[in-house]
Amino acid sequence: MNKKQEIVVRVRIGFLAICLVGAAILARAFYIQSYQGNYYLSLADSLTISKIKLPAERGNIYANDGRLLATTLPIFDLGFDIKASLRNDKLFRAHVDSLALLFSNKFKDKSAAEYKKELWRLHRSKKSYVVLRKGIPYDLQNEMQHWPLLRNGQNKSGFVFDKHKKRLKPFGWLAERTIGYYKENSKEKVGVGLEKKFDTILTGIPGNTLAQKISGGLRIPLESPENVRPQPGKDVHTSIDIDFQDVAEDALNRALLHHGAEHGCVVLMECKTGKIRVIANLGLTKDSIYKEIKNYALAEAEAPGSTFKIATVAALLEDGYANNQTKVDLGNGTAIFYGLPVRDHDVPKTQIIDLKRAIEISSNVAIAELADKFYNTAQGKQKLFQHLESFGFTQPIDIEIEGAAKPILRNYKKWQATSVPFLAHGYEMQVTPLHILSFYNAIANNGIMVKPSLIEKITAYNQTVDSFTTVVLNKKLLSAKTIVELRQMLEGVVENGTATNLKTDYLRVAGKTGTAKIAQGKEGYKKAVYQASFCGYFPAENPLYSMIVVINSPSQNGYYGNKVAGTIFKEVADKVYSKSLQMQKPVQQLIAQKEVPIIKKGNSDEIKNIYAAWGKKIQTSDQEWTQVSRNQTVLQPTDFNVKESVMPEVVGMGLRDVLYLLENMGLKVNIVGQGMVKSQSIKAGEPIVKGTQVVIELS
Repeated sequence: MNKKQEIVVRVRIGFLAICLVGAAILARAFYIQSYQGNYYLSLADSLTISKIKLPAERGNIYANDGRLLATTLPIFDLGFDIKASLRNDKLFRAHVDSLALLFSNKFKDKSAAEYKKELWRLHRSKKSYVVLRKGIPYDLQNEMQHWPLLRNGQNKSGFVFDKHKKRLKPFGWLAERTIGYYKENSKEKVGVGLEKKFDTILTGIPGNTLAQKISGGLRIPLESPENVRPQPGKDVHTSIDIDFQDVAEDALNRALLHHGAEHGCVVLMECKTGKIRVIANLGLTKDSIYKEIKNYALAEAEAPGSTFKIATVAALLEDGYANNQTKVDLGNGTAIFYGLPVRDHDVPKTQIIDLKRAIEISSNVAIAELADKFYNTAQGKQKLFQHLESFGFTQPIDIEIEGAAKPILRNYKKWQATSVPFLAHGYEMQVTPLHILSFYNAIANNGIMVKPSLIEKITAYNQTVDSFTTVVLNKKLLSAKTIVELRQMLEGVVENGTATNLKTDYLRVAGKTGTAKIAQGKEGYKKAVYQASFCGYFPAENPLYSMIVVINSPSQNGYYGNKVAGTIFKEVADKVYSKSLQMQKPVQQLIAQKEVPIIKKGNSDEIKNIYAAWGKKIQTSDQEWTQVSRNQTVLQPTDFNVKESVMPEVVGMGLRDVLYLLENMGLKVNIVGQGMVKSQSIKAGEPIVKGTQVVIELS
């Protein structure tokens, strides 16, 4: 075989081998396609398709009128993919001016030129991705996605909206600590308030879906019978009245500022149901502003001071040891009990008074003496302790949020001789504001003690799935006779005692002031740190609401309960009264009950019309001006003569009348204050010259 033939044979052998290999490959491919295709397809899918978790929509928290207190909303961050932007440089150049102008007009934090410079800097930078703006709400994102460049999408313009969810409180810091928060991090779950307590209800049940991974790391959801839809969380409806809460927190904030206090709280509760309508807690932060940083009403136990005297008196009345007329000797306002002094605020004007008056003036000596007399024996201590235990002062408040402080009240077996007289007026023990309020609420509710509650109901898809009805803790905490006498005392505190500043002619309030000296750790009572409080209910004759206000550590402008806490109580009570038709008497009934007011001086015709509206007819002369006086119950109008160039007596006139009169006489009138005329700088009867200035002070 020559060399040429040898080469041809080799080529043919090589070709044949290639054909055989190709045939084998085709045969193998056919075999895989026909017999193993499904296996390899499922293997490929297993690498690109997987189940992903779908979080459930968290439920909402509502106020009692359906307004949102906490909800979850979509929030967007605007990102910039610089590489995608560079691939479309022409598009960026064409629209960057318009986009910069829109950014400037919408956010108003930079000029259009500054935004344009910033966008160009990012467009040319070496970074791959930056976040331009965080926390864009849904409605704004919906508007922005139609802006130049942003409407072109990430692949063309580089701009992309990154969606995530955020828990929002539409009313900001109102009841913030009670609403609370709940979140999970890598180490633990943390939270407070309703968000934590009802987390399992609010969270819902997560779902899942199959999704396939495609280029760019994106996942596309796939339809599959294995997919499970998430079930949204249920909604929690609270008893909080957001309007009352707003008034309470505003009044509390102003009072804390005015008195330089450390913290304070306000709680308003419905007497019959125990539903809490207001729970406001404000404390001083490191930034010297007041925020809801702790639920003081529930979580802080302190010596209550004089508000606790009512519990001691309730025990005395129940055991038949005393009544409203029981006489007590105050001496000089100081009494020594086993070597320790108990003092009243003032030296008494009357040495011997009855128990009702002792409560009205908040006598420490009187209550300590009675308690020491009847309860400072082994049997007496046990009896007093059992009363306090039944009043709820030994167990934490049971309510729908966590963190309730346990009261500190030693077992009677550990009491010393001084314990009874000091316990009697609110020392040697610590309770929370809610303990005191619950007890006072029982007095207002005719002896029925109900459980405080923050929740009205739980709903799902607008259907009620659970209702929180009133829970009665004690149907008869105190006898009817005791309730009557206690209520007479509490009404007397406002009518004739330490809280007369709360007295009004339209809303009768009953309650008790408290001013307690607070122990400071190891230093004890060496440092003068006080707690001012007022606890009561209204209307006194038919109680609908009970309320407690506590201010801790006031450092300026007084520290007594009636002024510091009482003013907040009155402001909130007035707001509740203004919204409650149930409390307000018909106008005609009010007119019938009220004495017709005196309009001292004014225009004759207008005075006649005003009195006619009150159902009173008075006869005036033809003079332009009239003054009215009262002779017992009879209104007596007389002429009010005005002489030219002589200063008239204008005290008692209204602003409009005095301006009309004096300016027509040619005087320049300078007004100070508001109301009726209290004084005038030019005395009545003095000669006047046109153009003279007269100062009129109103009050």
